[in-house]
Amino acid sequence: MTERLDEKGICDACCIFSQVYTEVLSLGRRTTTIPDVYKATESDLKKLKQEIVDFDLEKFTVENWKSYFEGKDVLFVALGSILAEARRQPGRTIDTYRLVDFHLVLRCAEIAKAAGVRHVSMLSAHDANSSSWFNMLKVKGEAEDAVEALGFERTSIWRLQSVDKGQNSFVEKLCKFFFKTVLVEDLGRALREESEQWALRKADFPPVSRYAVRDIFEFVRQAKEAEAKKGDNGAISEGNEASQQPGYDQLDEGSDPLGGATSSGKNNKQED
Repeated sequence: MTERLDEKGICDACCIFSQVYTEVLSLGRRTTTIPDVYKATESDLKKLKQEIVDFDLEKFTVENWKSYFEGKDVLFVALGSILAEARRQPGRTIDTYRLVDFHLVLRCAEIAKAAGVRHVSMLSAHDANSSSWFNMLKVKGEAEDAVEALGFERTSIWRLQSVDKGQNSFVEKLCKFFFKTVLVEDLGRALREESEQWALRKADFPPVSRYAVRDIFEFVRQAKEAEAKKGDNGAISEGNEASQQPGYDQLDEGSDPLGGATSSGKNNKQED
């Protein structure tokens, strides 16, 4: 497979192939194109509805966007930036990083909560902590705390270490050497699988879970088993051998997510 998507796109791709989700709304600064290698049918693609968003806090408000979130069951937040890149861009400072990774993440969750969405699933960072001396970890930790405080029926926080987008860059190669790297395809699979499990078996999950990389591998293993039984293509044609590792737990281990946007899904499981 030569074409890969970012975190936003991979959530879109995984959810449109789901037998649980009937509609996927994708919000981002750009549209997502599902590569041909995913073999999406016309029926799959009809599930995906996309909206271009000007992520300006004055425009991206509950009043302006609440209607887009109404009737949806889960919000996937893959919105984020890279600290080093935020500092390098002309006219941008550390405040840009906080704008995206705290304020915009929280605003997405606030809109979803106001619209009645029950489950939020957000990407965060390994060792995120609002008391950290490191700004990136501090901002991520503050975002986790703020979203959790909104009181969704279910809050899933994914603490990644490194995401492999298949760009084969020096940074990606370096990250593979030092960190537990997750293929972006497997990340999407895990988010979808966990959200489907919660939709079908709410009583088995606590209100808040912080997932480590090992948990992603376990959800991917479960997803692949389910795909094999159903005979679907599961949206993704490749997997990571590390995905076969067991170890589902609720430990606070996690990641350094690299940019994306938000997706929200509507499933066909009737809520109680």
